[in-house]
Amino acid sequence: MTAADVVIGIDLGTTSAKAAARPVSGRRRGDCCVEQPTPWHAGPRGQSEIDPYRLLDLAVELIGRAARAAESAWGPVRVRGLGVAGMAESGVLLDGAGRPAAPVIAWFDHRGGHQIEQAGRHVPGFAAAFERTTGLPWSSQASIAKLLWLRASGCPAGPASRWLSVPEWIVFGLGGDLVREPSLASRTGLIDQGTGELWPAAAAVAGLPAGILPEDRPAGVPAGRLRRDGVDSRAAGAVLTVAGHDHPVAAIGAGVVDKDDLFNSSGTADVLARCLQGTLAEPQRQAVVSAGWSIGRHVLPDTSLLLAGVSGGLLLRRVLAALGAESADARAALDRASLSVGELPAGLSVTGDGRTQDDVVLRIKDGATPAAVWTAAVRYTADQARLLLDDIEQVVGPHRRAVAAGGWTRMASVRAAKSAAIKAVVFSPAAQPGITGAAMLAAFAIDGNGMPLADFIRESTSLDDRSESAQDISAKE
Repeated sequence: MTAADVVIGIDLGTTSAKAAARPVSGRRRGDCCVEQPTPWHAGPRGQSEIDPYRLLDLAVELIGRAARAAESAWGPVRVRGLGVAGMAESGVLLDGAGRPAAPVIAWFDHRGGHQIEQAGRHVPGFAAAFERTTGLPWSSQASIAKLLWLRASGCPAGPASRWLSVPEWIVFGLGGDLVREPSLASRTGLIDQGTGELWPAAAAVAGLPAGILPEDRPAGVPAGRLRRDGVDSRAAGAVLTVAGHDHPVAAIGAGVVDKDDLFNSSGTADVLARCLQGTLAEPQRQAVVSAGWSIGRHVLPDTSLLLAGVSGGLLLRRVLAALGAESADARAALDRASLSVGELPAGLSVTGDGRTQDDVVLRIKDGATPAAVWTAAVRYTADQARLLLDDIEQVVGPHRRAVAAGGWTRMASVRAAKSAAIKAVVFSPAAQPGITGAAMLAAFAIDGNGMPLADFIRESTSLDDRSESAQDISAKE
């Protein structure tokens, strides 16, 4: 029996790492998805890190599981391409021999905060220049903060050192090339958004060599072949590509590729990702960062991505727990009941963002049924996203089309609230758009046929079920 050609997309996330196998051509029959928790090591004072080789082992395990799942579903398979997406800011410092010199520090780890403050004081005007040049806030999140902390902790970057984001490290560890992918590099704080190249002033402040970042290699461009021992034999020799930062990769997995399109990722955070043509000028970048957002490179050529978000998913999770609706059956019953709620009872409100135990505030009077409380919560979180979107559009203009995806959008009540809050929103059927997008980029790397990436994504998306409105989905349900 002839083996079917498949590609595998990997998304290395904060909470979990996922992979999906997908046929290279023809209408897909449903991606074969697998998932495992990301095994961070928790240290004192909220520190989180992981051994780079542990992350590589995790990727190898996911490749094997995805290949086996595909073979179980479709018969013999051959993995022809592999795309790796994932979290940005976190990365691996390599020594001159190409070996990891330090653990991977989680992007949300605050190490480097003190060094950022010191650098801001010792180099007058640098913090402001950093924001308008890189499109990122001057904070401990960017990779430059991790590199400053490593240098202060006795692990400086040597003349031949390199910095790789997590997806770039996985591709390199699997036998691929040393490359920097633009959407990931733009989250390091080392890139001048105007040129797309290393910003010498940032490298100087962090004491980094001129070659700290490898050569540019866009998402969907081959970056070598899989040649690591111990990987499932069905994937041997597969073409590798760094698919990029998880947010823009998820956007293309949901079919969001056009100028002025908006992607709403509705998970733990309610993320708004806005496609913008070309590169923003420095004053616009400063306006974006001053508003509390960030701007960087998209995985699509000649496209920028504005990122902003609120923590709506955390609030929804806490409200479900308070209502005793954490099981699938209880959650489904609450979801159905919510659709019958019209005007909320007087005095009922749910506010907060769920980031801490005490910042979800519920106010109730008589008539506040569980369905009404849940409806108040989903409407509040949708309204918070709308207010954020209103602010964004004052800076970059209105969006043309919006596509929402992610775990919360599987609930009809959430879809109804989003439809009322976000203009022209439709809902993607992709359950895991991040790994779908990574797999699409892997397919492009092996068989792009010379077409532009955006056209390839449109064609690939047309083979899947198209996005639908909340009303269309509710009618099916």
